[in-house]
Amino acid sequence: MSKNDILKTKYSTLVSQTIDSPITVLDFWELSDVFIGLFIILIFGVLFYSWGTMIVLLSVFLGAGPIVKRRYPKGIFLHWPYANFQMELPGLVNPKGKKRKYSD
Repeated sequence: MSKNDILKTKYSTLVSQTIDSPITVLDFWELSDVFIGLFIILIFGVLFYSWGTMIVLLSVFLGAGPIVKRRYPKGIFLHWPYANFQMELPGLVNPKGKKRKYSD
């Protein structure tokens, strides 16, 4: 055995290669929330210079968004409108609207 192998077996610890929890900033915001906040600042704070709209959107996405994400299951923002407003996407994503054809 080489010296590196001896040191590795004696002092090393195994590290899992997967991340089982989302990356958070200040233990409150997920990384996606932070990027949404930066995008809102870029669009409404720099390009359109609309401070009122920027503050309202930041408070919704960075204030209420993480609270809703913790209370409800993952995907609530995507699935809630479809369940409550009877929305449908016919086509490749939701082929329920078309008659199904089976080939032999």
